[in-house]
Amino acid sequence: MHQPQSTGLSKVAAATRRTVAAGFAATLLMASVIPGADAAAAAPDNLESISVDDTANVLNEDKLRDAIERLEFNEPTKVAVYSRNGEYSDDINTKTLDFARSSRSEWISDQPEDYGDYWADGYFIITLSVEGQGDGQVGTYFGEDRKVSEGQMGSIHEAGYEDFNAGRWSDGVIAVAERGSKIMNRPWYQHPALGWTVGLGGLGVLGAVGITAAVRAHHRRRFSQALSEGTEHLTRVTLDLDTTELAARTLPAGAAHATVLASRFADFSAEYRVVFSERHQLETAAKKLRSRSAGVLRAKEFLSTAQTLDLTDDAIIDAASLYTRDAHWEAAWRRQIAPLLEDLNALPELTGNLAGDQASSEAVRASVAALNSFAAQARTQLQRLGDELNSESIQVDDALDALSDLRVQLSEKLDALANAQISTYATSPEEEEEMRTELIRSRDDATNQRPRAVGTILDVSYPAAMYWSVGSYSTGYGQAVSSVDSSRSSGGSSGVSQGYSGGGSFSGAGGSSHF
Repeated sequence: MHQPQSTGLSKVAAATRRTVAAGFAATLLMASVIPGADAAAAAPDNLESISVDDTANVLNEDKLRDAIERLEFNEPTKVAVYSRNGEYSDDINTKTLDFARSSRSEWISDQPEDYGDYWADGYFIITLSVEGQGDGQVGTYFGEDRKVSEGQMGSIHEAGYEDFNAGRWSDGVIAVAERGSKIMNRPWYQHPALGWTVGLGGLGVLGAVGITAAVRAHHRRRFSQALSEGTEHLTRVTLDLDTTELAARTLPAGAAHATVLASRFADFSAEYRVVFSERHQLETAAKKLRSRSAGVLRAKEFLSTAQTLDLTDDAIIDAASLYTRDAHWEAAWRRQIAPLLEDLNALPELTGNLAGDQASSEAVRASVAALNSFAAQARTQLQRLGDELNSESIQVDDALDALSDLRVQLSEKLDALANAQISTYATSPEEEEEMRTELIRSRDDATNQRPRAVGTILDVSYPAAMYWSVGSYSTGYGQAVSSVDSSRSSGGSSGVSQGYSGGGSFSGAGGSSHF
């Protein structure tokens, strides 16, 4: 029988076989490097709720609910669907906000530090504005813990365009929800680019199993880490419990800061008992809970509460030392001024990194000069406050008030620098809003995490957002620049319109596009 000569096609076939084999090996390798990888696929367990407000009367609610309930979200998510009849000129971002304020207040964050300016955590809101057969707008809106980039938002919207253009309104909303479920809070190992490493064809199923195992293993690691860190904080609280109770009893009743701390201590014992019991439940939790995002959330809440207790008892003990002028009062005062000194020491690096247009901007130079002048004055005042406390020529409350005023002044000067830098870098109101949103998010993230090793009286007594640190400012401005650069590089191809006309200070994540 005649044997054909080797051809380019046969070489391609051989290369394909090698690619498939490599993909198979890569998939096995991926599964092998995930500690404790499981083999079974996960059932959807991250959908917390669905609400449908079909004011346009174009949706099949039963179909929507059945389809969305089958989706697997990366983190616990509340899905809200809102349809309306509209016009091409409508700003549906603002229309959605208006509807939420009048009919769905739970969509808007009620956290005191958010001041009603953001969508509530955990929410994924889909707005469909129908303008005619196959015409309209789609909007997606996110809690700050679910927000996505502008490009990702555009991808989520595009998933529904074909169905929307054909008048298949319910199918379009389902497609948008499905794309959003995959993108929001997507771990690195679920990025589409990873698909190139898991082979071709039938290897997709094996890859999916590996991905599922990775998700579960990732959850277990996060659970264990939060439990371990929380236990460390709780152990310190337990060891200091007697000292804390004694210190709380010695706080002077008439002193302003002591009164605030005494009110914190009133809830301290009850919270300690609750978190102590929670630790035991988490330590004995089954593997199933440890592998789910709901378990990770519980462990993180345990860590947050234990950390708050740890910071609170530090502040109470130091306050008692200062008010009674015991042998440790000078060390206690050094801990109170440490956050401000840390910021003052970080200022030269912050201002020294300015270059190009930023360095040549008159507004930026003026803000930098104000910061440098403040730094010198603040160091002098801190020295004076320490001397006056030593000579007992100033009351503890007055010294703490003066320290608080210095930290507020620094925050205000960082605000001024932010305004100057944003005005210099941004080229449009939309870019300015994008940069401000990133800075606010970074500030909130840094303060909510409360990364300080020791709790100070001011940090425990006042809202976390009251003071802005130089470190979180630097991080936030870098993220703001990166966000704008990313939007510029995409050339605005996403077609997503963001912002809320007439929405006041509201700046929740989200946007809309025409289809």
